[in-house]
Amino acid sequence: MMDSLFFSGTVIFLLLGAAAGLFLPIIGNIGTLMILPLIIMITGIPPEMAVPIALAHLAALWVPGVVGRWQSGNVDGKLLLWLLLGMIPGITLGNWIEGMAVHGTWFTDMVLAPYLLLLVGAVIYRLRPFPILPKPANRQRKKVVQWVTGLPAKTLFNTSGISISLFVPLGLGFIFGLTGKIFGPVAVLLLSPALMVCLDIPVLCAVSTAVVFHFIGMLSISLTGRYMLLPLNLQILLWLFLGTSMIFLGLSFFMQKKKPYPAPVAVVLVLITSATLWALITSQPDIGPVIKHFSFPIQLLGWFGGVRG
Repeated sequence: MMDSLFFSGTVIFLLLGAAAGLFLPIIGNIGTLMILPLIIMITGIPPEMAVPIALAHLAALWVPGVVGRWQSGNVDGKLLLWLLLGMIPGITLGNWIEGMAVHGTWFTDMVLAPYLLLLVGAVIYRLRPFPILPKPANRQRKKVVQWVTGLPAKTLFNTSGISISLFVPLGLGFIFGLTGKIFGPVAVLLLSPALMVCLDIPVLCAVSTAVVFHFIGMLSISLTGRYMLLPLNLQILLWLFLGTSMIFLGLSFFMQKKKPYPAPVAVVLVLITSATLWALITSQPDIGPVIKHFSFPIQLLGWFGGVRG
C-alpha cells in the first residue's frame, strides 16, 4: 500500500498542493491561484483537465470563507442570481472555444500567460506596493460609473443599495463563466474590483457577493466539465488539497497575522480530506498510478511520479 502511494505520482500532487500553500506568506492570496500552472508545467496534464481540478481546489479552500460571508448578511442574493444566470452562456461559449483549441500547442501557452503576469505583478507588489484600484475621485472611474448607471433595463438591488441595468450583472457573469472555463482560477480576480470600482457597491457587500458567486461558479465549471468526476481526477484533487491544507494548518499555528484559517478549522479540513482520500483509495484500488498517462517535462521528477520520459 505504501509503495503504491509513494510511487504512483501521489507524492508529486501532495508537494504541488503544499507549494501552493507556501506561496501564501510569500506573495499573498494570489499564491493559491498558482496551482494551475504548477499542475500543467510539472505533471504535463493538459489545461482542459487541469482547469477544473484547479477550480475545485480553490473552491474547497474557500469553504470556510464562503460560510462566514453568507452568515454576515452582506451577500446580495438578487445580484448573485443575475450573475449566475449570466455565467451559463459564458461557460457554454468557453466549452466551445476549449473544444476548438485544445489540440493546438498555443492553447497551453495562452492559458499560462496570465499566471506569469500575475506572478510577476505579485512579486513586484511585495517588494514595492503600488495602488491597484483607482481612487473614488478618479476621473476615468467616474466616467465608467456614469456610463454604467445610464444603461437601460434598470432594477433595484436592495442589499447593494444600487439601481443598475440587468445587463451589467449578466455581462459580468458571462465574463467570469468564459474566462473561468478557459483560464481557471485567475478569473476570480475580476468580479470584486468591477463591483467596487464600476458600480460603487460598498466593499463588504461587493466582496461577500463576489466570494459566494466565485465559489458557486468554480464548482459549476468544474462539475459541468468532462473530467472532474473521474475517479482519477478526484484523487488528484484530494492529494492537492491535502498538501495545501496541511501547510495552512502549520501556518495557522505559527503566523501571527493574516492566518489562512483558525487552527481548529485547519485541523478539521485536514482530517476530512484525509478520511475522504482514504475512502476513495480503499474503495477503488484499481485506479492505478495517479499520473501513469502523463509524462513529466522535468526528467528528474519521473522517479517520484512512477514514470520515466
